[in-house]
Amino acid sequence: MKQLNLLIVEGNIEETRVKREKYGISPFSLLFPKMLKILEPYAQTRVIFPADSDRNLPSVAQLKKYDGVMLTGSALSVLDDIPSVNRQLNFAYNVFKSGIPLYGSCWGMQVASVVGGGKVAKSPKGIEIGISKPVQLTEAGRRSPFFANRNDNFKALCIHFDEVVELPEKAIVLAHNSHSNVQAMTFEYKKSQFFGVQYHPEFRTTDMSMIISFLSEKLVELKAFSSMEEAEELVKKLKDQDHLPQEISDYLMHTQEIRAWLKTLV
Repeated sequence: MKQLNLLIVEGNIEETRVKREKYGISPFSLLFPKMLKILEPYAQTRVIFPADSDRNLPSVAQLKKYDGVMLTGSALSVLDDIPSVNRQLNFAYNVFKSGIPLYGSCWGMQVASVVGGGKVAKSPKGIEIGISKPVQLTEAGRRSPFFANRNDNFKALCIHFDEVVELPEKAIVLAHNSHSNVQAMTFEYKKSQFFGVQYHPEFRTTDMSMIISFLSEKLVELKAFSSMEEAEELVKKLKDQDHLPQEISDYLMHTQEIRAWLKTLV
């Protein structure tokens, strides 16, 4: 069996990672390797931090030694013209030039979409957080190997303000829901194939509960929750896994899109 060599691109800046780690939230730079130990135990992984600096990032030629690149989530917005965002857009462009397959969760899909010629905007429906609205597969999604074992109207763990509003050329939408028209998509750009989702398959329920707890005051201000008590109820439900859909409580089911993508690399 081929041993995969995977590059993980952490989307958050150091300040965000440190603040969240102090609260007990695992950064994506730890979360993704931990997930891959379950899904692809023999994979070799390297994590890079282009949000912090463009020093020591792999060149286009150096990227060719990897079997796949994984773009994580982030608290940043691709709508902001700032160095920590632009470095990640530039790096994603180089990945597309390298011909290496890309996967992206949430922010990762938004970055890839913008680089590929699409457009991202703030969702007019506000933040989608916690347990997503039911996600429906398109006809292409039902045929896609990435969703071969998914039932329609599934739910996932999510947190996003922004969403893809214009597709890259020849992009194919694989899933949508009542909050966002693009919940999963695939497209080719330059020499690479991209697949990504708007939700966070890599999250466990405990990850989601910690994030909601950490952001609870802000989320109430944004009217994502009507009160701190409502936010705390969802935190408890996620921690206790009380009456959650199986596709959320069962981690292997929740990560299945990523597992399916990994199989295409072998």
